[in-house]
Amino acid sequence: MFEFGVDQAAGLRATSSTNPPVVMPVATTARPGQAYELICTVASQLNAMGHDAVIIDGSAIEAVERRLHDGSHLGLIHALLDSSISGLGAPLPSTEWLVMPGAKGLQVLQQTARAAGAAVALSRLLAPFASGTVVLLYAPASTISALFAGLHAQVLVPVLDMPQATIDAYGSIKALHATGLWPVLAPMNCEADTAQAPLAQVVRSVCDCAHRYLNYPVEQWAVGTLGQRVREAAFTVPWPPGTSLPVQTGAMNNFAGHAAPTPTRWS
Repeated sequence: MFEFGVDQAAGLRATSSTNPPVVMPVATTARPGQAYELICTVASQLNAMGHDAVIIDGSAIEAVERRLHDGSHLGLIHALLDSSISGLGAPLPSTEWLVMPGAKGLQVLQQTARAAGAAVALSRLLAPFASGTVVLLYAPASTISALFAGLHAQVLVPVLDMPQATIDAYGSIKALHATGLWPVLAPMNCEADTAQAPLAQVVRSVCDCAHRYLNYPVEQWAVGTLGQRVREAAFTVPWPPGTSLPVQTGAMNNFAGHAAPTPTRWS
């Protein structure tokens, strides 16, 4: 039942709620650890809004097997291979949010996407999580593109104040845009609001390159608004034929500045 693309229950588990779990991909940078600070900022803002946030770290490898069952050694691959794992979202004791390593699990999900399509891969990804959970998926742009190609979803691209940041961010935008995704820039600090700041210059260069070479107008989300913007743009599994879409804020709403795409039908 849990060979790639074959989990028949995943779609039902992910779509049975009127407030389903949602995911927001975040592209890794040349310095994954530094950009991870941005993800923690988003998670903190989501918590302040009353949402459980889960970080899946695609740069971290899951343990071969779980030695404990309190959640402290739980990785994405374990949740994908054990259908009894469900309702994830609440943080562990003494933590602010749940963090899961996910490198192996993302490899499995890419196999699912190749075999059965992006909607099925998304269904498997979200199946273990509780209603209302916001999953922040931190992974390379190439992995995000392989998983969600054609879903017309937004993806956060952090911009660091560092050498080669322009090439790094533009490379992510190019890879994501090529597969029908909508990358948005998230400068790492408030200096981007100062016109002459080095980070602001990097952001301008990235936007200029995207407009000139991709004909793509890139949006920018300020750090202070990331929690709200992520909650509005995060997406979930397209609903099966004959199912009424729930009224909700967040997933499947208009993606800031874009008309909401017609939900993809799948079975």
